[in-house]
Order: sequence, then C-alpha cells, then structure tokens
Amino acid sequence: MTPMFSQAISERGLMISPIAMSFLLSAAAVAEPSIPELAVQSGRLNTLVAAVQAADLLDTLGGDGPFTVFAPTDEAFARIDQGTMTTLLEEPGHETLRRILAHHVVPGELDAEILVNRDSIETLAGTTLPLEVARGRLIVGDAVVESADIEASNGVVHLIDRVLLPPAPVSPLKAFLERAIERGVPLFNEGSPEACAAVYATALEAVTSTEGWGIDGQQRRNLRNTLKDTATINDPSERAWAYRRIMDALWSDMPMGPQATMDTKPLFDFANPREVGRWGVVVDGVMGGLSTGFIRQDDDTLLFTGETSLRNNGGFSSIRAGLPAGALAGYDAVRIRVKGDGRTWILGVRSQSGMGGDSYWTRFDTRKGEWMTVTAPISEMEHHFFGERIPGRISPSNIRGVEFYIYDKKAGPFSLQVESIEGVRGRSL
Repeated sequence: MTPMFSQAISERGLMISPIAMSFLLSAAAVAEPSIPELAVQSGRLNTLVAAVQAADLLDTLGGDGPFTVFAPTDEAFARIDQGTMTTLLEEPGHETLRRILAHHVVPGELDAEILVNRDSIETLAGTTLPLEVARGRLIVGDAVVESADIEASNGVVHLIDRVLLPPAPVSPLKAFLERAIERGVPLFNEGSPEACAAVYATALEAVTSTEGWGIDGQQRRNLRNTLKDTATINDPSERAWAYRRIMDALWSDMPMGPQATMDTKPLFDFANPREVGRWGVVVDGVMGGLSTGFIRQDDDTLLFTGETSLRNNGGFSSIRAGLPAGALAGYDAVRIRVKGDGRTWILGVRSQSGMGGDSYWTRFDTRKGEWMTVTAPISEMEHHFFGERIPGRISPSNIRGVEFYIYDKKAGPFSLQVESIEGVRGRSL
C-alpha cells in the first residue's frame, strides 16, 4: 500500500482487519482465488482492497459472479489527493465510494478478446464505460489496461492505470433542460429559430410554475422577471439565444451530486506516456494537403510540432483525443496551460470520440516561448463543420473529445506544448 494511503486508512482505523484478511486468504479448497483473494495476493492492489473493505463489498465481489473487474493499481489510487481519499474512507463517504467501485465492475466474465470488439459496457453502478483500442492499447473510460485477463474463480480482473470516476448523477432539472435543448437545437439549425425559442420558453415557464426543481422562491421570481424581459426581444434568433443562455445559467448553478465540490477536473496526465499515446494526428493530407504533424512527450507535457503548407489548398494540422462519456458533465469551461509559437491556435471539443462528429472551437493567440493559461467557456464555443461555422452549441455532457488545430492560413513551422487540460466550473472560472 502506498504510504500516503496507508496513513489515510490507518488514521481512520480502516486497516484490513484480521478477520477480513483471514476471509480473503482462506482459499485452500479452491483451484483459483476469488477476486478479493486475488487482489490481496497481487501486491499491487492494496489500496483497492482497503477501499472494498471500507465500502462493505467483500461479500459481493467474493460471491458467485461471474464479474469483470477493472482494478486500479496502488499507483492509480496515488494520483488521487489524500484529502479526497480520506473523505471517501470515512462513513459519510462510503455511499460515494461504493458507487465509484461499482463503476469498475461489470456483470459477466469479459476477457480482452471480447472487450476489444465492443464499443462500451454497462457496469454494476448502472453507468456506461466506453471502450476503444488506441496504438495497440485497450482504453477503458480514460484508463489504460496495463495487464489483462487475470483469472479468478468468480471472474476476471484487468489492471488499469487510473481510478475511473462515474459521471455525476443528473438532477431532474438538468435532465429536463437537456431534453428541451435536444429538441430546440435541430429546429434552430434547420432555420426555425422561432420554433426553437418557443421550445425553450415553454420549458423555462414550466420550471417557474412547478415545484421540485431544486430552486428557491427568490430564484424562481428572478427567473420569471428574466423571462418577461426575454419575451420582448423581437428577433427570433436573438430571443432563442437569450433563452438558451438562461438555460445554461440554470444548468451551471445546479449541484451535481458527489462531485459538486470539485471545481476542477484534470482530463489528461501528460507525465504518463500512455496519456500522450491516446492522442492522434489529423492533417490536411486527408484532403490532398501537404502539412505535417508530430506528437511526443516532452518533460511531462505533450508537444505537438510540424509544419503547415498552403499547397494543394491545404493549411491545417491537428491533434485530437477521445474523452469518456460524461467527462465534462456539469463543467462550464475547458482550461488549458500551453506554451505556443506566436501563432493563433484553436482549442476544440467534439461530439464524438472518433473521426466523426461536429467540432466546437475557441481561438486563442499565443506568445512565442511563453506559458499561458486559456479558459474557454463551453457555452461560447463556435460550432464548425469542416472548418465552416454553423449555428449551434454543445452541452458539456455531450462532449466526447478534445482537439487542437493550427489553422491560421499561414505556412511554416509550428509548435504547441500542452502542460494541462482540465474541466472547470463555478468560482474556478
């Protein structure tokens, strides 16, 4: 067990008890160890074993199963700060801890051969884990499988390099607003802003006139007054956007369950070579251009270099990586820390993790050789399709990828060094 977590666990009296240890190691009559027994014997899953004991899941994972367990190693748990882990190991945090652990367990016995042929799997927590293969590695959510197909008597275990956090439960208000947005956006994009505005107005009026949305009386009165002012806007497009901004504000102010107090969420750890390996290059060669692009790890950062060429109507180079479903649900913006080359860059998010899907962009100017922090509000990102701007916005819960573009209609070498990418919300903006 890592020293940090050993201290956190021992301070709360949560060291593995002799009775529990005896239970875990009493497998003499079984040809293969059960999943909890295997975890104890592995030597790399001590923190996971302590967490399972604290969450009272020993009997469940030691049952008949079969189960597939994506087991974070001690090194994976060490990436979580000690305060958060201590909170989870305390009694009030056990419910959250159970949900996190259940997010790592899938009914049935799924070996790597099965997993690589699936796009996603459903967990015991009722959540979905996306699956993909990148550069010969199996990616589960945002974790890399380090060691696969470790057999147990009641299932199979796959070791992963980070703890998987389930998406925060969506409140009734968030779900209601999301359905309204899903109805309104196609209407707006098809040239019917009046119909879009009507959908948004109806949804917001429902929030003001019924109880149970988690907003107090003063908030409801303020909302009614704002809706009255918005209804007087003559231009239907402007009115639709005004309603949408109200909905986005309501969305941002709503708590998001166990993760509500987390104002920032790192999306990548570039100190880990596998995290850099999740990124891929897309250049204008797909359209006949001659630009280049290369990725490598550099001093715990991601370094993207190459050269843009305007020949053959080219001129862009980009990198992108997928994100697990719901990775940015409840977050207001994407914040990056980068060192650029003096050129104008694009930070984008995508609605799909692969090649398809629409892009939503924010442009930012860099200063050559200087580190800078850029915060891009998701609600202000511009919708693009093959480089052309079109109407529309993306909900944070629908983001499945992130990308960087150099697309400033200039030829020449470029360089962008990325230290961090994180979701932010509330006061962290």
